[in-house]
Amino acid sequence: MKHIHYEDENSRYLTIGGGEKPLCMLACWVEDPHGDEFKKHLARIHDFLWIAEDGMKMTTGGQVWDASFAIQALLATDLSDEIGLTLMKGHDFLKKSQVKDNPSGDFISMFRHISKGGWPFSEQDHGWQVSDCTAEALKCCLLLSMLPSEIAGEKMDPRRLYDAVNVILSLQSKNGGVTGWEPAGAASWLELLNPVEFLEGTVLDHEYVECTSSAIQALVLFKKLYPGHRKEECEMFISNAVRYLEDTQMPNGSWYGIWGICFIYATWFALVGLEVAGKTYHNCLAMRKGVQFLLKTQNEDGGWGESYHSCPKKEYVPLEGNRSNLVQTAMALMGLIHAQQAERDPTPLHRAAKLLINSQMENGDFPQQELVGAFMQNCMLHYALFRDTFPLWALAEYRNYVSLPTKSL
Repeated sequence: MKHIHYEDENSRYLTIGGGEKPLCMLACWVEDPHGDEFKKHLARIHDFLWIAEDGMKMTTGGQVWDASFAIQALLATDLSDEIGLTLMKGHDFLKKSQVKDNPSGDFISMFRHISKGGWPFSEQDHGWQVSDCTAEALKCCLLLSMLPSEIAGEKMDPRRLYDAVNVILSLQSKNGGVTGWEPAGAASWLELLNPVEFLEGTVLDHEYVECTSSAIQALVLFKKLYPGHRKEECEMFISNAVRYLEDTQMPNGSWYGIWGICFIYATWFALVGLEVAGKTYHNCLAMRKGVQFLLKTQNEDGGWGESYHSCPKKEYVPLEGNRSNLVQTAMALMGLIHAQQAERDPTPLHRAAKLLINSQMENGDFPQQELVGAFMQNCMLHYALFRDTFPLWALAEYRNYVSLPTKSL
């Protein structure tokens, strides 16, 4: 119970997520059904409840994660002068959501890692630093710092940016990959003790393609704006992370993702990470193979659609009937754009953009389709905002980097 109470107190009774919350709350009830700890758990149940179009959902938050992608999508539109208030509010939220301190007391003895400077998945109370959330939020703060303060608000204190970089640098493994929450190092056989039959890889933290790519993108931008801070460490980190992406590519040219469905998701991340690190279609075999995977899996309507069955099977499975999913189409489109597809044959890009444009509804929204989030192979996650964020982001990048077709498709 000592560890449970420590977790509860340091996460303000949110715990690390929706899977752990009821377990910790139940343990506190068993210990003392009238105790303060159980009452504090009850007070935060509403943080996990969300009314959606189709009824009540249980959520683990995701506010920082959603905000980071939404801000990047909005910035890509090049409409900053028109949406300054929105950008300023998003910037303010991210600045307030950064974790300001490490876990309390002797956190090493409680099997916790440094958190000062990191960003959580949801909001500051959560307290758990996550590598990709930290990297994506850091990237947003750096991008917003390049805008006038009357549009994006005051810049973040550089010392807080340095704290974020410190968290990211601490989470790279010897193989170059980046873990989610804490450094890797425990014996792999401990996964045999996993008590959850339907989730894989939950005992230890592992390296992930998505986290590695996000870290590359954030550090490349940070190094550009703050070239004097831990320069050699950042350069070595990026070099090793690129090697990890190249080493973990699947034989068919894709990458396997953990936090989304699945091969399209991770391939988008990997291609962007390679591109910002200086790789091109011509000098990087991994990028060429990734492009071929995406071109091969494009549907007749110009889109992409991947089934959640890809996650447990660990092989690419298209949606039934070769349907296209707009979020996955947007991710694939951005992956190809960053792999310089427009320089070779922009036709696949035009077809994907046409599908996205024609799928938008009269009110500006995009239709909700299949789930695109995932967790540990078998648990699918619903990111409601993705249906608008990613088509907007992809179309913005398409407009920025691809010349319009000279004839109708």
